[in-house]
Order: sequence, then C-alpha cells, then structure tokens
Amino acid sequence: MTMRSKADLSLLSITVFWGASFPITSVILKYVPPYSLMVLRYLAAGIMLLIVIYKKFKSMDIKIIKAGILIGISLFLGCALQFVGLVYTTPSKSAFITGLNVAIVPVILAFKLKKLPDMKTTLGIILSISGLAFISLNAGGPINLGDFLTLLCAVAFAVQIILVDSYVRDADPLVITCIQFLTIGILSIPPSIFIEHFSVTFNRFSVISLLFMIFFCTIAAYGVQNKMQRYTSPTHAAIIFLAEPVFGAITSVFIGDSLTGKTLIGCIMILAGMVVINLKIKMPQLKLNKDNN
Repeated sequence: MTMRSKADLSLLSITVFWGASFPITSVILKYVPPYSLMVLRYLAAGIMLLIVIYKKFKSMDIKIIKAGILIGISLFLGCALQFVGLVYTTPSKSAFITGLNVAIVPVILAFKLKKLPDMKTTLGIILSISGLAFISLNAGGPINLGDFLTLLCAVAFAVQIILVDSYVRDADPLVITCIQFLTIGILSIPPSIFIEHFSVTFNRFSVISLLFMIFFCTIAAYGVQNKMQRYTSPTHAAIIFLAEPVFGAITSVFIGDSLTGKTLIGCIMILAGMVVINLKIKMPQLKLNKDNN
C-alpha cells in the first residue's frame, strides 16, 4: 500500500467521527452554547495534548507558531460559524453546506497557483456535490441565516485545508495541532463570557458528548489530518472529507432524521466522485493567465 493510499484511508476514517459530531452538536447546543462549547472542547484538547508533548516545544521555532495560529484562526472561524449556524438550520443542511468546501478549495488554489483543476478533478467535484445535494436537501426549506453562516464556515474550512498543506509538511504535526487547539480555545473565551455568560448545563449527555468530541473528533481527528494530509493534495483531501456529511446523515437517524432512497443515491454519487478523483488517468489542465498576449 502506498503512502498516499494510507493517507487516504486515514483521512477517510476521521470523517466518521466528524460526521457523528453533526447530530451530537445539534443536541448539545441545547445545554452548552456555541462559544462555550468551543472553549470546553478545544481548550481542554489543547491542554491535554500539551501535557503529553510539552518537551517538543523546546525545539519550536516561529514558523511553527505562526502555522499553528493561522490554522487555529481558520478553524475558529469555521467552527464558530458552523455552531452558530446550527442554531438556525438543520444538521443535514449544515452537513451539505459545510461540504461545499470541496468546491471552494480548488477555486482558491486556481487563483493561488494560476491553473484550473483538470477535468478528472472537476468531474469528481461535480459528482460529489450532486451526491451531497441528494443526501441533505430534502425539503429543507428556503435559505436562512443559518445556511449563510454555514456557507462562510465552508470557506473557512477550505482555507484551513490549504493552510495545513502549506505549513505542516516539514513540521511536527502534534505541536501544530496543540497550538491550533489552544488558539481556538483562547479566541473562544471572550464571546463565551461576554455574549453567553458561559451558561453551561452539565448533565450525562453533555459530559459524555464533550468527552467524545474532545478525544475522537478533536485530538485524534485533527492530529491524523495534520500528520497525513501532507501525503496528498488539498483538493484530494477535500473530496475525501465529503464522506463526513455521509456519516452525518447516517448518524442523524439517532436524533429523528430519516434515511431515504435519495440518501443512498447521494452516497453512491459521493463514492463515484472519490473513485473518479483517484483514477490513474491524466487529464488536460488549463492555466489561468492574466493576459492573453
């Protein structure tokens, strides 16, 4: 098995936990408001990771600090917009709109690298987004504030994927992971205090859910992403992360959502998109030129 195949499987595995977080988050927000949830989730994860790897910080340089902070800021914006958006929209619509980052990543890269994605990648993106629509947009109602905030969240997550590709290749992934967690947690403290007054209700569900999100959806998932994404491309990683809303739709059954034939069609289309993007076929690629002279 090639390193890229191992990376693909690793990135695919963490989407199971991220997908499960959609219905969990929609319920836990009844007990813990968004910014307070981010403080508890990311600050706790950052401190736990810091206790384990604190010796690694002795050899840390300014580039690693910058990388961790920038990735943390993009994740903070993405998570904040997603959590607040879930107050106004449904978990399934949130999963779909968040998944649109798969189309945003190649758009940003096109401007950054001055070249368009090849036809194979474009076809994979179209198939995957169409599959997301089949899964999530089931009589979801008109566009609302939550949908718009979640779209901005998708942009932030797309930036985060590109930042990971840019900064983590030659750095210790655990150190950057720890710094990004601490950045998110610290940035979340002011709004959690001044906007929400840190009004947290601890009960059996909220505590168990927090522990699941801290250990599996945060420490394990982002640690794997920061370690393994270096072995694939940002667009490829974004396609793989589209499995997240698939698992989100499946696990949403436990809070009352229903799975339909459209969901099955959507899953097949997303799988087809992943297969297309991995085909060993070279396709033409266009360059973006500022002038045609």
